[in-house]
Amino acid sequence: MKVFKEPMLYVNIWRFLNIAVLIHLWIILETTINSFILILLLLIMTSLRWRFPLPIWSVLVDAIMCLLFFPSTVIGYYGLALPIFELSLKKKGLFSLLFFAGVFFPSSPSNLLFWYYLQAFFFGTFSSITLENQEIYKLEADEQRRDRYELERIKNNLLEANQSVYQQAEIMERYRISRELHDHLGHDLTGASLALQAYEWIEDPKEAQKLIQEVRNRLERSTKSLRDTVHNMTPITLIGAEILENIVQNYQLVDIDFHKTGNMLLVSAHKWGLLEVCLKETLTNVSRHSNATKVKVDLQVTESIVRLSIQDNGIVKETSHTGSGLRGLRIRARSMGGSLSISQKDGFLVVCVIPIDKERLNT
Repeated sequence: MKVFKEPMLYVNIWRFLNIAVLIHLWIILETTINSFILILLLLIMTSLRWRFPLPIWSVLVDAIMCLLFFPSTVIGYYGLALPIFELSLKKKGLFSLLFFAGVFFPSSPSNLLFWYYLQAFFFGTFSSITLENQEIYKLEADEQRRDRYELERIKNNLLEANQSVYQQAEIMERYRISRELHDHLGHDLTGASLALQAYEWIEDPKEAQKLIQEVRNRLERSTKSLRDTVHNMTPITLIGAEILENIVQNYQLVDIDFHKTGNMLLVSAHKWGLLEVCLKETLTNVSRHSNATKVKVDLQVTESIVRLSIQDNGIVKETSHTGSGLRGLRIRARSMGGSLSISQKDGFLVVCVIPIDKERLNT
């Protein structure tokens, strides 16, 4: 990650560099005590601005000190560059032009002093624009960060809602199966049982034959009802690990070795959705960026986690960044309390680990 230098660093560098110029002028032009005191006072003001945000009116202190030392030292004229810079920095550049009057004093080095003031004015204006742009950039970055947090919160809410809907659907399906067994299969089996008990006490052969026929009819209806119930319970679409197996079977570009272990029923439906997208995204990356000839897919389900690893035997150029697809999968895995790791050593390897819901184990 690149580290950007703060613009205020360069502002402070200019301030102290200007003090260094004054010291240099003091050495080569005049080594009087008045000049030294003025430089020392300006250094104190510069140090205060370095450590604390002083108000705009504080430039009057610098200006007054320089004006007071005008009669005794030429350093006072050069010192006015500091208030010119500070006013330009605070977007008060027009007021700073008043200090350009210093070049018209008879004892001032007018030619050199004008250009010295001018560079202070432009450096201050440039620094002001840079700081303003930095504030705009920070505001935009903060806004984007808030948007990302909001998007992440919405994703988590959607996942929780999806999980809740799945649990409600599972409960409703259990209730429907229980009702079907009770209303149809249970009644016929109970009637058949009572008929068999009554058969032992009937002496008339015709009545006994009718009772046996009734038992036979009830058992046939029970069998048909049980068959229909099981048929309705059988899903017509692929679920769970069947989805991953179907993806592997339909992928023709590279040989895939698919292996699974554990109880697949422990994994909830919305987690199968993430594993499906993870497998598809990785196989797409293998097709686009790898020269692999074989892919190994390993699915492991334990009582605590489900782990899906996809590894090829190709050569992938190592990069420091991850594609948007894998980044999105990593975020989704984290939202489920899991993780998604990527390795580019010995082929391309993606490992997705998601915890198993504890409450699901107890149901």
